[in-house]
Amino acid sequence: MRLIVDRIEEDMIVAEMPDLTIVNIPRALARDAGEGDVIRISLYKNSNTRLKAEIKELEDQLRRGRKA
Repeated sequence: MRLIVDRIEEDMIVAEMPDLTIVNIPRALARDAGEGDVIRISLYKNSNTRLKAEIKELEDQLRRGRKA
């Protein structure tokens, strides 16, 4: 999803969503954002499960390497 920065108000970014809804975003999330900039938001569903599996595989590889 793309949000267009409308303006900056103190520690909030006021941005417009594609459906023209206005949302406030904490400035800390995009400190360098300015008027007219685009903020892109992505959602990675189930990425935690995938990352846990990758970490487990790496741990297993390390354990196998130590035993050899």
